[in-house]
Amino acid sequence: MVSDYKRTEVYSGPEAAQPKHMFVWLCDRLAASGTPPARILDVGAATGDFLRYAASRFPDARCEGLEYDPELVRIGTGKGLRLHHGDANAMEDLPNGAFDAVFLTGTHSIFEDFRPSFAECIRVARGGGRVFVTGLFNDYPVDARIHWRYAERFEDDWHPGYNLFSKASIAAFLAKQPRVEAHTFEKFVLPFDLAPQDDPIRSWTETGSSGERGFRNGIMPLNLELLTLTLTPEDRTER
Repeated sequence: MVSDYKRTEVYSGPEAAQPKHMFVWLCDRLAASGTPPARILDVGAATGDFLRYAASRFPDARCEGLEYDPELVRIGTGKGLRLHHGDANAMEDLPNGAFDAVFLTGTHSIFEDFRPSFAECIRVARGGGRVFVTGLFNDYPVDARIHWRYAERFEDDWHPGYNLFSKASIAAFLAKQPRVEAHTFEKFVLPFDLAPQDDPIRSWTETGSSGERGFRNGIMPLNLELLTLTLTPEDRTER
């Protein structure tokens, strides 16, 4: 049996004193992409940590999030954030072309097919806008479904969360999306070491033989990259 993916325990803890390095890195890329955004969407927003930081970087933008776990939505909205309860694969309550920037961070690998969530992010982004997808991508032309459980827990359900999609499959999908003008991949590298935690499913960094710093967890090395989609310009839809 494969269990439903739940993030309540991981993302409902106290707020960090400093923003994650990835939050800073992603907002730097948005800032460098052109006109300041008027509306930002974070898909898989948890309790809204990224939204809080994005709002500090882009104070004139309307920052919104979409989250599947109702408890995380309750916590985030209780802190005054604009969080929608919904599914990344079917964002039915969000209109076409509404957002200047759409973020999907560490989310698409929980799905057994990346295409519905990518298509939805493209749909809700405005023409000329950007979609930023951060997660695992395979340099080799192989897609893999990966389920895991802790050692010796033979009766436990298998967990999803680390499915691996190839850049080749993603490029083939994007080539059929008329609203996508271009896409690029960029590797995410931490400028500091991240130590292993007691939980072997949580990632840490390791230094390779040539001195490069990479991610891994107790399953596999993690090729963490940013996929940026640039949408073709078109008239803005009504907001």
